[in-house]
Amino acid sequence: MKFSAALVVAAMGAAPAAGLPTDITGDLPPRMYSNLSALQSKYARGIMAQAKREHLGSQGCRAGIATALVESTLIMHANIAVPASLAYDFDRLGKDADSIGLFQQRASIYTNIKCSMDVACSAHQFFKEMKTVPQWKYMDVGKLCQEVQHSENPERYHDFINQATEICQAAGF
Repeated sequence: MKFSAALVVAAMGAAPAAGLPTDITGDLPPRMYSNLSALQSKYARGIMAQAKREHLGSQGCRAGIATALVESTLIMHANIAVPASLAYDFDRLGKDADSIGLFQQRASIYTNIKCSMDVACSAHQFFKEMKTVPQWKYMDVGKLCQEVQHSENPERYHDFINQATEICQAAGF
């Protein structure tokens, strides 16, 4: 169920922010990917478009998609603990500390809330951190996801590598 950001913002007494860009998918054609809903596929296309813009290849694509699958099931999360996140379009309310967006980026670390609630910008934040990992291009994708996210459950990334690979291959990675 998609929440109305305007309704939540009004209930919280906050002012709504400017809308997100509508063209988040770059030049990737609309399509459904490997057991994803239309909404999840749209977000996957946005992550993959950013991976293409940054020339990250299959490794970057798989890491981005696998991470978003684990962290948010490729659904945009706002968080009551981060009231500013409620001013942006979201699909689900999360409750994990101050984590928001597709990558569940911590608002205390990634302080640009608008960016964390935007597909391309949040993917860029993830990829920027990913590129600081030594030998990121050659390491196991699940390990790479963990190096970026520092999850309490690092084994979960490995569960989604095959699906992420199928999605990225279908998009030409």
